[in-house]
Amino acid sequence: MWRLLLSALALSLACRAQAAEQTVDLATGEWPPYVSQQLPEQGVFTEIVREAFRRAGYQARMSFQSWPQTELLTKSGKAAAAFPYRPTPEREKDFDFSVPLMHSTSYLFYHKPHLPNPPQQFQSLDELRSYRIAIQLGYWYLPLFQRHRLNTLMTSDETNALRQLYLGHLDLVPMVLERGLYQIHHVFPGREKEFGYISTPLDKETALALMFSRSYPQAERIREDFGRALAQMEKDGSLKAIYQRHFPEATPQR
Repeated sequence: MWRLLLSALALSLACRAQAAEQTVDLATGEWPPYVSQQLPEQGVFTEIVREAFRRAGYQARMSFQSWPQTELLTKSGKAAAAFPYRPTPEREKDFDFSVPLMHSTSYLFYHKPHLPNPPQQFQSLDELRSYRIAIQLGYWYLPLFQRHRLNTLMTSDETNALRQLYLGHLDLVPMVLERGLYQIHHVFPGREKEFGYISTPLDKETALALMFSRSYPQAERIREDFGRALAQMEKDGSLKAIYQRHFPEATPQR
């Protein structure tokens, strides 16, 4: 009898330990229309990440933080990964990256009444030194802009940056296209046509991926499992289906 009880207890503890091993901690932040606690399924990226981890045999436990905090949690090993992040030389010194969730292209948004002649054609960021450009902590372009010695103004977030743009305190605000259009529509409804955007020559279809910790337990195995599951989702069409549910008129670039 006692042997049966001990065996059942050992099995129960083993199952609990296995379940705990299958939980993966992830960090992300507010970045609508891609990631947000206020969106259906918490945004397209969150749904893709959850489904990929589910297929890989993990339960994803999300933590919404500020972007600098997501990076800190990941670097310290308190989160297995943060998303969505762009691989950059600076980040690749401390983190490993998954295969891309998808690709995106950044644009420079401007307010037409304050900048009637925007820099439509330029080959280098050096040509933008005469413009006042918004930056935010934790964003991929911060070290790039610093290397080119651009005239930057730190803003608390992209909403604040757009308001400063509208008031004429800034000339350019870098944002991913869908993100910029979404923000303008919500911050300045009815005034969308007052804003324009131009492409940047140094950022064409940049990868957005999971940025993995090198300190989190079994992070390399988790990253590989995630990559295989994401490849399966792309192969069976479920990746495209999730994206199109969130953006019916868009097609993901892979």
